[in-house]
Amino acid sequence: MTVKLIDTHPTQAATSPIGVFDSGSGGLTVLHALRAALPQQKFIYLGDHKRAPYGPKSGPEVYEMTRQGVDFLFEQGCKLVILACNTASAIALRKLQQEWLPARSTPGAADNRILGVLVPMVETITDRPWIKWEQHPQQNLQGTVGIFATEATVKSQTYLVEIGKRAPQLDVIQLACPELVPALESKKGTAIMDALVEGYVRQLVEEHNRVPNWIMLGCTHYPLLKNDFEKAAGKIIGKIMGQSVPILCQPSVCADSLKDYLIRHPHLISTKNSSSANQQGIQHFTSGCPDHVRATTKIFQPEGFIEQRQEENWLKAILG
Repeated sequence: MTVKLIDTHPTQAATSPIGVFDSGSGGLTVLHALRAALPQQKFIYLGDHKRAPYGPKSGPEVYEMTRQGVDFLFEQGCKLVILACNTASAIALRKLQQEWLPARSTPGAADNRILGVLVPMVETITDRPWIKWEQHPQQNLQGTVGIFATEATVKSQTYLVEIGKRAPQLDVIQLACPELVPALESKKGTAIMDALVEGYVRQLVEEHNRVPNWIMLGCTHYPLLKNDFEKAAGKIIGKIMGQSVPILCQPSVCADSLKDYLIRHPHLISTKNSSSANQQGIQHFTSGCPDHVRATTKIFQPEGFIEQRQEENWLKAILG
C-alpha cells in the first residue's frame, strides 16, 4: 500500500501489530481481507465513529482527525498503520508521510510507516507501480473508469490526478454517493439500496455522457454493495456495451498489495503474535460508544464468519 514509495528504514520489530484506521466501520471490510491474507498477523483496528463520516468534512479537519488516529495506533505499539479510509488516504496520507512522520520525536518513530488504500487501486487500474512510473507511463491503456466514492474523495481529485499521471490515455469519471453509507449503516432494505445504487450508476453515465469500461468502488463501505453495483451496471451499462463491467473492490486488492509489501519487507511480520482460535490477535477500538458500535458492525462480518468473544469486545479510544 502507499508507502511503497518511501520505505527507507527496514528495522521494525517483528512482534509489532499492524494498525488499521478508518473514520468508522467501513474499514472492517479491509481488515477482514487482511486477516484472511495474513491469518497469523496481529491487528489493532481503530474506528473514529464519534466523528464519522469524514466525507463531508474539510481537508484540515480530515488531516487532524487522521493524524490523531494514527498517533493513537502508534502509541498502542503499531509500527505500520494502514488508512482503510479513502477520504483519509486521499487528503491526509501524503502530508502525514512527508511532514508529520519525519518530524515525530518519539523513540522508534523513524521506523514507523503509514500506508493507504488509494495506491493499490491506482496501481491495479493503471498496471504501473507507484514509484518510477515516470520511466514507463502506461500509454496504451484506453477506455473509461468510473469511480464511486465519498464527497471528500471526489473533491480531492486524487484518483483522477494519480491515474492520469500513470495512464494519460485513460478517461476517469467520478461521482460522490453521499446517501450510500448512511443507508447501509441504518440497514435500509434491499429495495431501497438497489434503487440508490441504480440511481448513482445512471447519474454517472448521464452526467458525463460516457459509459465506463471499469467501475471502481472508492469507499470501503461499498464492497458490501458489490452485488448491487453489478446488478445496476448490468441493467444500465450492459445494455449499452453489450457486456458486463468489471468492478474493482478495495479489500482484496489492498490485501494482495500488503502481502506483496510484506514479502519485500519481512521484518514487518509479527512472527511471535500468532492468532489463536479465539482471535486473540485482534483488538478493536472506537472513539464512539463501544456498545453501539458492537451492535451495528455485524453487517461488516464476512459470510460464514463465526463471532468470537474477543471480536465483540470494542474498547474506548480517546482521540484529540
